[in-house]
Amino acid sequence: MSLDHEVVQLFKEQVFPLSEKLTEMLNEHYSHQTERRGCGFTQATRVLAEYINFPRDQIEGTDLKIFQDYDFKKLKKIIDQKSLYDLEIEDWHNLDQNVSIQNFIRQAKEDDFKTLVEQEVRFQENLRKVSQSAQLEESKIICAMLEDVILPKSARETGYIEIQTLSEKPKVGSCPMAEAFFLKIAHRSMLRQGSINIFVDDQNQPLLIEKMNMGDNHSCINLQPLIMNGIRIPVGSLFSVEYDIEQITDKSPNKEFKGFIIPYQAIQKFWFLRLTTLAISPENRKRAFSTHFEQQVHNGLFSPDTTLLKQLDDVAKSQLSALSLG
Repeated sequence: MSLDHEVVQLFKEQVFPLSEKLTEMLNEHYSHQTERRGCGFTQATRVLAEYINFPRDQIEGTDLKIFQDYDFKKLKKIIDQKSLYDLEIEDWHNLDQNVSIQNFIRQAKEDDFKTLVEQEVRFQENLRKVSQSAQLEESKIICAMLEDVILPKSARETGYIEIQTLSEKPKVGSCPMAEAFFLKIAHRSMLRQGSINIFVDDQNQPLLIEKMNMGDNHSCINLQPLIMNGIRIPVGSLFSVEYDIEQITDKSPNKEFKGFIIPYQAIQKFWFLRLTTLAISPENRKRAFSTHFEQQVHNGLFSPDTTLLKQLDDVAKSQLSALSLG
C-alpha cells in the first residue's frame, strides 16, 4: 500500500511526478506540521499561491516547476522550431487544444519532431483528466488547481468571475488560526468593534466576505469559485485586499452588522493566500488538514469541526436584503 498522498500518487502514475517540495508537503512531512505552517496540505496551497498570484508566462517554463525535473528543453525545441513546421504557437500552455498542433499531428510524417509534439500533447491530455481520477474531496481540488497552472482556464469557459491580482503581497497573515474570526462570523458572533464587508457580483450575490477590526484587516474568503491568472480558485479560499473605503462611492450599509455591501469591481485587486479549512466539508476536514485542523480544535476555535461555508454565505446574504428591497 502506497504511503503517498492520493495527489502525489496520481501525478506519479498518470502525469509526471510533482516537485520534491509539493510531494513532501502533500505527504505530510513533519517539518510542515508546525504551529506556523499548520500542515503540509495547507503549505501546498501556499505554494500554489506562488503561481496563482502571477500571470502565466507564455514563453518561459516557470510553471513547470510544479513538477520534478520536467525537461523544458523538449518543449522549447517545439517552440523554437514552430515556424519550420508552420505551427501557430503563441503560448505553450493548453498545447493539447492548439488547432495547428492537432492538424500537424494528423498530417505530419513520422519523425523525431512529431514524436516530441505527441509526447507534450499526451502529457497535457493526461493532466486534463487527472482530477477525474481523484477519489478524495481535497485531492480533486488540488489536482484541478495544479492542472490550471499548465492548462489555464478563462472566465468565459468556466462562467467564474475573474479577479485581478495586486502587484505585491499585502501585510496580511495566513497562519493556521486565520479562520478564527470567520468561524465566529459564521455563527453570527461578532466582536463589538468588528465589521464585515460583502463584495457582491453583478447580480448582487455575495462573492467574498471581508472582516475588519477582528485580527488582520482586509482578509476575506470567497463564497463563489473564482478565476485568477487562469487558475480556478475553489470556494473557501483566503485572500487579502487593499483599498480605501473612503474612495468607494458605490457602497451601501449592511442590513444587520457594521460594514458595507461593495461591488467587487470597486476593489479590483486581490491576493490569494491559501485554502481555509472551510474549503473542505466537515466530514473530510480532519483528514485533509490533519495537524492544522487539530490545532484549531486545541486552540478552542468556534466549531471548526462542524461549521459550513454555507453559514458564512447565509450571513453575507442576510446583509443584502435591504438591497433586494431597493
